Amino acid sequence: MCSKLRKCSALIVLAVGIMAGCQLAQEPQEAGQLPTLIVLPTLTPSATVTITPSATPSPTQTASATVTPSVTSSRTPTSTATSTVTPSVTPSATASLTPSRTPTATRTPTRRPTATATATATATLTATPNLPIIQQFQSSAANVQAGTTFQIFYAVQNADAVRIDQLNPQGAVIQSFPGALTGSLPLLAQTLTGRVSVYRLVASNAGVEISQTISVSISCALPWFFGDQSAPADAGCPQALGAAAAGAYQSFERGQMIYVTANGLNRIYGLQNDGSRYIAYANAWDGTTLNNTPPPPNLFIPQQMFNWAYYNTNAPIGAWTPQVGWATGNIDTSARTIQFEASSPRFYIDVPGGGVFRFSGGDSGTWQRIR
Repeated sequence: MCSKLRKCSALIVLAVGIMAGCQLAQEPQEAGQLPTLIVLPTLTPSATVTITPSATPSPTQTASATVTPSVTSSRTPTSTATSTVTPSVTPSATASLTPSRTPTATRTPTRRPTATATATATATLTATPNLPIIQQFQSSAANVQAGTTFQIFYAVQNADAVRIDQLNPQGAVIQSFPGALTGSLPLLAQTLTGRVSVYRLVASNAGVEISQTISVSISCALPWFFGDQSAPADAGCPQALGAAAAGAYQSFERGQMIYVTANGLNRIYGLQNDGSRYIAYANAWDGTTLNNTPPPPNLFIPQQMFNWAYYNTNAPIGAWTPQVGWATGNIDTSARTIQFEASSPRFYIDVPGGGVFRFSGGDSGTWQRIR
């Protein structure tokens, strides 16, 4: 490419020189005079061609060519011609091709097996009797006092039998009262199942039963000496106010003994931890006789009336020594309080420190500490 540029430059210079010579040759001459020999002037034209082709934006290529022809003449030139050609080619577009190949997923159809099922349905039409409808079931009062009478009102349709059940806290039936389709039932507020009585109305027709329940709260005219809030859920109302009088208490390794004189009693209650059993004896201590068999270290002998019961009676099961062990402290002779439930044989006795024991009733049974 450079060789071609040099030839083009030389041709341009020669052309310029010839043109200049022609101008000089046009000067007028005399007739008959031989033409003067044309002498070409010495020119120093400089032609520079710069071509910057670029196939791609980077890198840039630059081509340069300089041709300096020289002609020597005896005549001093009067004019100078200079020609400079600088072509420049710069491509301004760049194409970038980034092929992207997207894989083609091939889906293989799954052929489902053809299942043939044959079902035979037999419809049995059963006549449905008219269901009973309870229209009314309510108490004359939501809260009644123990020992008073209240009413339960009810009304039923489409029933061939109606009854009202009284339930205990576990949902078992205590007693039932048959009734007509419409009516009222007078009831005595009792605490046989605690301070809340639950009643259920049951209506049936052709063996189909529907039921509905209501609850009636029963308040007590008298408070418990240990506080109503501490009374068990199934506790009834007190039979009378709590009675307090002289008494005694002594704790043992596996039980305790309580002496009560309140409410005209003179009884010793012996409690063993095994099975939460208790037994009661009338106190027969003479006030002086004691068995002073020494106890193991750091333990105590039963004292006063408890000494008499320990060596002269039996525990609920077996002798006292193997059942309850030895006393863990001296006797406490502070007053004891006792209180009975009105509608059951259960009663309550307190012990030092604010504790309260509940007894199932009578001279033997089970005990429970409620506070």
